[in-house]
Amino acid sequence: MWNRIRYLAMPVPRYLRDMGYTRGLKRLDARGRRCEVAWAPHVARSRSLILEAADRCGRSGKALVLGSGPLFDVPVKELSERFQEVVLVDLLHLWRARSAVRRYPNVRLECMDVTGVLEDAHALTRIGQALEGTERTPDFFLEDGFDLIVSANILSQLPLAPVRYASRKRNRAEPWRVRAFSRRLAVDHLDWLASFPGHVCLISDLERLFCDGEDVVSRGESLWGIALPEGGREWMWELGPKPEIDPRHDVRHRVVGYVEFPKEVWLEREAGRQPSS
Repeated sequence: MWNRIRYLAMPVPRYLRDMGYTRGLKRLDARGRRCEVAWAPHVARSRSLILEAADRCGRSGKALVLGSGPLFDVPVKELSERFQEVVLVDLLHLWRARSAVRRYPNVRLECMDVTGVLEDAHALTRIGQALEGTERTPDFFLEDGFDLIVSANILSQLPLAPVRYASRKRNRAEPWRVRAFSRRLAVDHLDWLASFPGHVCLISDLERLFCDGEDVVSRGESLWGIALPEGGREWMWELGPKPEIDPRHDVRHRVVGYVEFPKEVWLEREAGRQPSS
């Protein structure tokens, strides 16, 4: 009980409250429980991919999971058995996640903004300046010797809350500015992942589809024109069966997962060079 009271008493930084992260995480947790059956194939694919990546690291060392969230798609028990230390990173961790990991002494939760720009974006927005004034290339954990690094369904989510917050607080920025800011955060995240010496497992959505049965009514890209390298495995995530998100349509995400993200190919492509043969 003391641990629970201590967690509930922990202050959430103002910039996270203002940007809606607390509400968003609670909504995600609730949706995952309402849509447990619909989400099951996606959760199983994600967990299987992460464990396949873990198997490439042997049964020792350290694992880092970025975007652990409510832990639906993170195989915490299996990772704790394969690694000496497992670090689960997200902006916030709900009590349910904290309770779930207490039984694993080698698993710890870390609260962190992996973009490094959210607090600055919040401050700039409050004084009416543009989001693109924030600049930071992530370099967290690079020297900490992680053997496995997992980016779990957060790539497309990184800019959404600051963009929404900015649109509430000031005149909506030109679409090209929003797109440039969003794309930069995603590219910075991928550059960061590619800088780790360990094995990198990436899971990300590529498209959001609104569907009437099997017919696609409309679709929108999730990564602002970023072309990920070949070699990933794709599947559909039944994110919101109607009327969960839309009263008339099922909402699905096209997802890609990499057991081993091709780091060199990504860095060469972003540098404008042809991948080496």
